[in-house]
Amino acid sequence: MSISDANDSRQATPGQTEPANVRATVTVAQVMNLPLEQVLTDLNIRVIESSITDANFYGGVHIGNGRTTILTSPGRHPFVTDTLVRHLIAQSLGLDTDPLPKPFAIEYTDFTDRARKAVSA
Repeated sequence: MSISDANDSRQATPGQTEPANVRATVTVAQVMNLPLEQVLTDLNIRVIESSITDANFYGGVHIGNGRTTILTSPGRHPFVTDTLVRHLIAQSLGLDTDPLPKPFAIEYTDFTDRARKAVSA
C-alpha cells in the first residue's frame, strides 16, 4: 500500500500545502511505518541537510509555494534523523502524534503576515 493509492488527482487550492484529500487520507501509521523514501515521494516532500550546526537544532519544516521541505541537521545518527523527519511530516499534516520526549521540542513560527507586510510596503 502506498499513500498515493489513497489520493486522487485533485490539486491544492491556493494557500494549501498539499491536495485537500491528503490530510484526510494519510494516517500516522503510514507516515511512521512505510519506507521513508516512499512517504517522501508519495507526499512530494523533499529533505535537505541544513548547514545549521547548532547542537540544539535537529530539524525544521518549511511549507511554501505548494511544497514541503524538511531541513535536517548534519551529523545526526540516521535513526534520529529518520524519526524526526517522520514526526515533522506528521505534524505538518496536522496528524495526531504524541509529543517527542525531552530534549526535543517543536516550535511553530509563521512568517506569512510578516512576509505579506514586507511585500506590500
